[in-house]
Amino acid sequence: MEKLWENITEFFTTASADLVLKIIGAGAMLFFGFKLIRFGMKLIEKSLQKSKLDEGIQGFIENLLSITFRFMLVISVLMYLGVPAASFIAILTSAGLAIGLALQGSLSNFAGGLMILFFKPFRVNDFIRTDSADGVVQNISIMYTTLKTLDGKKVVIPNAMLSNSVVTDFTWHDTRRVDVSFTTDFTQDVTAITDMLKSLAQSNGKVLPDPAPDAFLERIQDGMLVISLRCWVKTPDWWPTNLQLTADVKRQLEAMSVPLRGQVREIRQI
Repeated sequence: MEKLWENITEFFTTASADLVLKIIGAGAMLFFGFKLIRFGMKLIEKSLQKSKLDEGIQGFIENLLSITFRFMLVISVLMYLGVPAASFIAILTSAGLAIGLALQGSLSNFAGGLMILFFKPFRVNDFIRTDSADGVVQNISIMYTTLKTLDGKKVVIPNAMLSNSVVTDFTWHDTRRVDVSFTTDFTQDVTAITDMLKSLAQSNGKVLPDPAPDAFLERIQDGMLVISLRCWVKTPDWWPTNLQLTADVKRQLEAMSVPLRGQVREIRQI
């Protein structure tokens, strides 16, 4: 740092009348350089939007290129003014070491962000579950991933946590399975109940015919029957179909005078 300051001081103290022209030239370089960078970034942004790259990767590339171009412009102007290049190398080396030691946690987030952006364990607009939150991915930056929860909250998660923990992506595949389970008396007619469940699923317009809906006696627990219905739907239809089938099953069980006993097994899905 002292060496750089000495070089800058020496430059200004020994400058001649040409200094004014150099400063004007440097100002022009900065003005037109920033203009050119903004124009170039617009072209790059349009090109990236036409590509098939993930939105998070597009944003990362745009930010990285913008910072790099501006940094190179400033360095070029300073070198044009006569500041020795060796000074920049020295200051960047020492600054890099100091920043690396001070920002070890942030560097972990940076590395995690690179892994997420390039390996794509999830994408923008996917609904994911992490150890700390569930929500729709709104943005994947180089340091943090932002989620929007079902109740409208914003959750910001460090990328280091996401890259080193289990993440469940509910919208990665085109189809999802709907599970409806309940517990009833041991004396109930299992065949009649399972036939009713299959009929309900087959009559629902959102349920896919392949694989075919299935209903079965899943297990006997504490003298009770645990009966389940399973069917497949397109991923965007999962939530409304799950709610509709649950309501239909309840209505039909009441019509058949089938009592519910104990607690319905909780299936933690979104």
